[in-house]
Amino acid sequence: MRLPLELRGERGVALPMAMIVLVALSTLMVAFVVLAQTEPVIAHNQQRVAQARAHAEAGLERAVWALSQGVVPPPLGGAAEGLPELLPTPTPSPYDGSVFILNGGTGGFLVSVTTPDPAGSPNQRQVISTGWTPTNSNADMRTKAHRRIQATVERFPNFAFKTPCALCVKGDLGVGGNALVDATTDTSCGNKKGSITAGQTEISGSASIKGADGNSTDNVLGSDYLQNQTDPSLFNGITLDSGNFKMLRELAKKNGTYFGPGYPNGTAAGSPAYTGSVTFDSSNKVKDGIVFIDTVSGNDIPLDQNAQNLSDFASVDIHGNPFLSGDFSGWIIVNGTLSISGNMKINGLVYAVNDLTYNGTGTGEIKGLAISQNVRDTTATAISSDDSTTTGNSRIKFNCDNLKPPPGAPIGFSVVPGSYRELSD
Repeated sequence: MRLPLELRGERGVALPMAMIVLVALSTLMVAFVVLAQTEPVIAHNQQRVAQARAHAEAGLERAVWALSQGVVPPPLGGAAEGLPELLPTPTPSPYDGSVFILNGGTGGFLVSVTTPDPAGSPNQRQVISTGWTPTNSNADMRTKAHRRIQATVERFPNFAFKTPCALCVKGDLGVGGNALVDATTDTSCGNKKGSITAGQTEISGSASIKGADGNSTDNVLGSDYLQNQTDPSLFNGITLDSGNFKMLRELAKKNGTYFGPGYPNGTAAGSPAYTGSVTFDSSNKVKDGIVFIDTVSGNDIPLDQNAQNLSDFASVDIHGNPFLSGDFSGWIIVNGTLSISGNMKINGLVYAVNDLTYNGTGTGEIKGLAISQNVRDTTATAISSDDSTTTGNSRIKFNCDNLKPPPGAPIGFSVVPGSYRELSD
C-alpha cells in the first residue's frame, strides 16, 4: 500500500536536524569551556609536583654534600661545615628533619640523615628528603605540593683520619728482625700509634715500633703501641663493610684488577676456574689502582666463625717484582690471607680480611697503612702466634696522602645503586 503523498515528503527535516547538531555542538562547547578552565589547574599542579620533586632531590644533594664535607680532608673539603663522621642521636639540625630549608623562590625541603645499621654498615647513611612547594607552612593557604625521596649513601672508611695506628691487627702481632713500624713519618692526619692489636704484641731482635708520642724512645707500651685492645671502636672506623666490598669489586673489575669467580687473571670471564690462590710476581704483574682478590665463592667472609669455610678464603702471595709500575700505588684488598715478601714499595693501603705476613728486604716498604682484620684468628678463639708477623727488613711507615681513594673511586659519600626511591605518604 502506498503512503499518501504528504507523508512521503521530506519537507520539515532540516529544522530537527539543525536542532540536533546545535545540541551536539553546544555540548562540545561546554566541554571545551570546562576543559579550558581545568587545564591550567592541572598544569599548575603538575608544575608544583615537579618543583617539589626537584626540591627533594636538592635536599638529598645537600645531605651528600654535608656528609662529604666531613670526610674529605682539608684543603679539598674546606671548612668542616658538614655532619660529623659519627652521627649523634638525634642528628643535628638542619639534618634531623625539623628545619625547612629554602631553596630558591619556589619552595624548599626537609632532610633527615640517620645511620641505618651502625653495627653492620657503619659507613652508610640513610637520607630522607621531603621537597615542598611553595612552602610547608600551614599558615600559608596557597595550594601546596610535596614529594619524598629516600636513598642510602655510602663512603669508604676515612682511613687516613680514622686509623689510630700505622699497623692495625685484630689478633696477635709478632715484630722481629730489623723490622720497623713507624707512625712518626707523617702526622698531618693526627698522631698515631705505631701498632694496635686486639691480642698480644711480641717484639724481638732489633725490631722497632714508633708511635707519634713526641719522644725518641721506641717500643714503649702505651705510647708507641697498644695490645689486648677489646674496644671495637678502635677498628670500626677502618673496617670495610659489605657495601664497601661490593663497590670495591666493581671498581676493581673496571680497572682490570679484580681476581675472583670468572676473573682469575683480572680479565674477562672465560678464564680457567678461580681457586682463590693468587701469586703476583715477575711473571704475573699487577697494575696500580684498586686490586681486589676475592674469595673462591665471591662472597664476603662471615664474621661468625661457625659459618666460615676456610677453603673459601683467598690466599695471596706477593713477591719478587710483582708490579707493572715498579712501585705500587693504590689499595690491595685481600678477602682472605696475604703474604708479602721481597724488596718492593707499596704506596697506599694493604688490607687483609684475615692474616697478614710481611717479610721485607732491601729498601722495600709499605708507605701508607696496613690492616689485618683476622676474622678467623681472633682473641675470642684459639690464637696462633703467626696471626700477623712483620720480620726481616720490613718497614711500615704511615702516610696520610697515600690513603686517598685511588682514581675512579668516590672520595666522599655516593648513592648506593638501587637504593634511590620515591616514598608515598
